[in-house]
Amino acid sequence: MKKVLGLVISHRKLGNSEILVKEVMNSIPEPCSRELIRLTDLKLEPCNACYRCLEPENDCPIKDDFNFVIRKIREADALVIGVPVYILGPHGCYKMLTDRLLGIQNHVEDTKDKPCVIVIPHGAKGWEGYSKTATLVMPRLLRMKIVDCWEVHATLPGESLLNPDNIKYAQNLGMRIFNDSGYQPGSRECPFCGSDLFRLLSENRLECSICSAQGILKYDNIPDFSEADYCRFSDQELEEHFKGWVANTKTRFLEKKERLKVLQKDYRNKEWWIKP
Repeated sequence: MKKVLGLVISHRKLGNSEILVKEVMNSIPEPCSRELIRLTDLKLEPCNACYRCLEPENDCPIKDDFNFVIRKIREADALVIGVPVYILGPHGCYKMLTDRLLGIQNHVEDTKDKPCVIVIPHGAKGWEGYSKTATLVMPRLLRMKIVDCWEVHATLPGESLLNPDNIKYAQNLGMRIFNDSGYQPGSRECPFCGSDLFRLLSENRLECSICSAQGILKYDNIPDFSEADYCRFSDQELEEHFKGWVANTKTRFLEKKERLKVLQKDYRNKEWWIKP
């Protein structure tokens, strides 16, 4: 029997994130077990950059709930994420979770190509900000198959239920979560990762803000990525970055440790910290 995990990143009980995640999960036709995690109810600390998680099979040494969450994500056959927009971006707990994935290469064999649905409720139209792009990062790092990244206009707790189309769409996502070919980006989205946020470069070129694929702005400002030869979310690039550059960070630090201590010395006596 397949396992489906719902990851709700909202304090609101029966808010739009929770309701739509439950509707997606409830509409899956295949026999499956269902589990929900409300991330805001758990203890999740910032990454302390100790690099111990880079060693194969090492858990994160921080004594909080991260290892529980990542274990549940690894065990699941599908992931449904509900994360609301807070001040032009996704809820901060989602970024906190993403930041803890420095040892990502220890997890991807269990998460690669598994389906993931992202639901993003937001309030005032035009205030979605960079939420869609930011929410794509974690499942892309885990090399999951994005089924959809759905932005839903619903502010008040349960307001998404007032529009029957929202329920139909959520049900449709559940029906196809295990039988979908993957998210098809629109004409103004990055064809590699689905992001809709770009950096403008010289000579009418542009760069995707999260996968760094480069393209050309053509007629009606539609980006053309047909000649792009780089995407950081490719298997090769992710392996080179995390198993190569990131994994070698500790070695580089040890080589420069004594020199860095000398450079840091002048700043040790500037203790201007304050606390409440």
